[in-house]
Amino acid sequence: SALRAMHNPSLDGQSPNCYYPGVGNLDVHYSSGIGNHFFYLLAEGSAATPPSPTCNGSTVVGIGRPDAERIWYRALTVYMTSTTSYGDARRATLGAARDLFGNPSTQLSRVNGAWAAVGVVP
Repeated sequence: SALRAMHNPSLDGQSPNCYYPGVGNLDVHYSSGIGNHFFYLLAEGSAATPPSPTCNGSTVVGIGRPDAERIWYRALTVYMTSTTSYGDARRATLGAARDLFGNPSTQLSRVNGAWAAVGVVP
């Protein structure tokens, strides 16, 4: 069995699926579950196999791994720093999606939806 479940981080008994204000007090290996969950939802969607729960009850349609990877890589290399918060990561991935796919674009909309699905909202 895996140590982490990106589709449902809480399966390890310690990682949250959803953002909450006190998440910064968790061990970084557990608090990273929110980012993992975001990426799974963005790439695969909530109805993938295995299905992935959302924090707001929404259904997320994934954009596929290649586009999700491109967005995450650009966000990491252009926008994020060592002090990036989850709110900053949301803004970074929205900026990366806008850079790569334009505004409006399906990818930009899905990035926004995936962050909302893990509880990271403006």
